[in-house]
Amino acid sequence: MKLKDIKGVINRGEFIVESIENPHDDYYTVKIKIDAGLTWVPGEHEIFTLPSKKIEGRKYRLFSIASIPEKGFILVGTRTRKEISSFKQALLTMKPNEKVALRGPFGWLKIQDETSPIVMSGVGITPIRALLKQVEINTNRPIELVYSSSGYYLFGEEIEAIAMNNPMIQLHKMASRKETAVKLDGVAEQYGNAAYYYNSGVTAIMRSVKKQYMEKGIKKNRIISDIFLGAK
Repeated sequence: MKLKDIKGVINRGEFIVESIENPHDDYYTVKIKIDAGLTWVPGEHEIFTLPSKKIEGRKYRLFSIASIPEKGFILVGTRTRKEISSFKQALLTMKPNEKVALRGPFGWLKIQDETSPIVMSGVGITPIRALLKQVEINTNRPIELVYSSSGYYLFGEEIEAIAMNNPMIQLHKMASRKETAVKLDGVAEQYGNAAYYYNSGVTAIMRSVKKQYMEKGIKKNRIISDIFLGAK
């Protein structure tokens, strides 16, 4: 996908990096100060470019926003994995008060209504965190979060605290694809098409999850997927 192919984006301008943290191994979070009035819907993305940096290869990346507008900052989470790209190397070594350029927001992983049960799942916890923050004090419907990770759970302690403070939120931490699949079968059988199913992750996993849900009788319009478009 090329930048020019992404429709509906708005030129947002340049914003200051407030902090970059490395909570574990190759996991990072980037916090960016925003101007008053800048807004987005939880679950959306921004397109990041680094005007002051020399980047080899693709000059932009798409990152889901982990924060909600009311907090006054944009927060993203990412991993570098074994081979870090030139873009991420430049981004993650930026100093406070250096600037990134943002375009957006856009995306489709958004809460659909005020009453339907919610099932959230995937290895892409960044947009899921934003959705969870949006509904963290909502007690009028069940919310199931199936959080899959082979090791470290980014935002894990915060998410556990949110779940502990809301009896309608059930957190299920999964360590393997097999046990995740079993849990997803269970919630699909429990809620059927009364719920919306929000999923975030790499393309292959999202296709597999969608197929799994549909085999359980879940309709396509109840499955809202968010695929990693700019992960590397």
